[in-house]
Amino acid sequence: MLLVSGIANPRPLKSLLEKYSKTYYMIQFSDHRIFTIDDLKDINKRFKAIDSVNKIILTTEKDAMRLLKFRNELERLPVYVIPISHHFLFEQETSFIDRVRKFINDFKPPFVKESGVKSPDASGVPAGN
Repeated sequence: MLLVSGIANPRPLKSLLEKYSKTYYMIQFSDHRIFTIDDLKDINKRFKAIDSVNKIILTTEKDAMRLLKFRNELERLPVYVIPISHHFLFEQETSFIDRVRKFINDFKPPFVKESGVKSPDASGVPAGN
């Protein structure tokens, strides 16, 4: 298995893999990496160097989204994606959703004096037009 990771803290992911795999290799990129064609070449080179018939490339959902620009090249490889899931601490999910909804409902676009255009009303049409 070749783990391709561009996340800030891969330790939990590595711990998970160590539970299920005797051996894995890893390419660690910086967090929020914008993958390049050279990165793709490195991934391919490292994958081909693994001496096993049953081998895969594993990456996070976050990194997979940034690798999509190489879709044609990656479709020929056994790439698997670990999905992202989120959890709210202290059972704060409802509170968070309520705050986001309140912000959206209460949001008023700023009045722009320079252009002379007034803030739009609910229809999206600038007031006074």
